[in-house]
Amino acid sequence: MEGRPRDKGGPRRRRAVFEDALALIQQTYDDQGLTVDSLSKELFVSRRQLQRAFTEAGTSVQESLHAVRMERAGELLQDTSVPVAEIARSVGYRHSAQFAKAFRRYHGVPPSHWRRRAEEGQGFAKAGSATATRLSAA
Repeated sequence: MEGRPRDKGGPRRRRAVFEDALALIQQTYDDQGLTVDSLSKELFVSRRQLQRAFTEAGTSVQESLHAVRMERAGELLQDTSVPVAEIARSVGYRHSAQFAKAFRRYHGVPPSHWRRRAEEGQGFAKAGSATATRLSAA
């Protein structure tokens, strides 16, 4: 077969890059300096290869990082009495106001309301959880 060389990375390689990157995100989500560039360096792939792997999985690096952080924050709010500001820092946010805004966008309620509902034993309608579901299904 003449012409274009075969893609040596291929779908299998990109899938492996995606899975490795997602595992690394799940381990280091609390790092405020976690970026596409830092992930690509850690995994020894180019920024573009990393982005392509996530695109093929139906998401992005930032979307995945955000989903992991928000899911973990929800768990911490539900299962602990740690102050919201401390949870914000523990999931990679420098400022609790920025965290609260991101949490409200993702889950549909402010962190304090999430915790109150957990204390009352009520269920949660996770607005942003479609991303987390998509990540686990990808």
